[in-house]
Amino acid sequence: MATSLIPDPFQMWRDALTKLEGNVNSLVTGGLDSQELMRSVHQLSTVSLGMQQAFEKAIGSYLARVNLPSRKDVSDLAAALHRVEDKLDRLLPASTAPAMPRPPRTRRPPPEAVAGPSVETASPAPPKPARRTKTTAARRRRRS
Repeated sequence: MATSLIPDPFQMWRDALTKLEGNVNSLVTGGLDSQELMRSVHQLSTVSLGMQQAFEKAIGSYLARVNLPSRKDVSDLAAALHRVEDKLDRLLPASTAPAMPRPPRTRRPPPEAVAGPSVETASPAPPKPARRTKTTAARRRRRS
């Protein structure tokens, strides 16, 4: 493979990363043998766990004070709801299809109700004359 005058930046990055990983691995491997480092890591993890528990306790008491559920309360409620849904699923019949077909939800009556007397024999009802009341006559007089 011919060398170019311009160095490959990706190759430089790979070489630097490989050297860094090697140095970190040798440092960690040598450091884990010492008892002081192990005690320090143990103390750090103990302090971290204590802070996490204190934080969760403080947040839990705050949420209880403002009457809001915590994440644990919500997950418990979701689990209880899932159990209830499973019980309902076991109680329901296998087929959920209704026994009788439902009528369509339209404003028109069903076709059998419309087919009453035939159109030729039925005569239309005469229109009713409009009734005038005193109030409409009084309103017309006021407008004119």
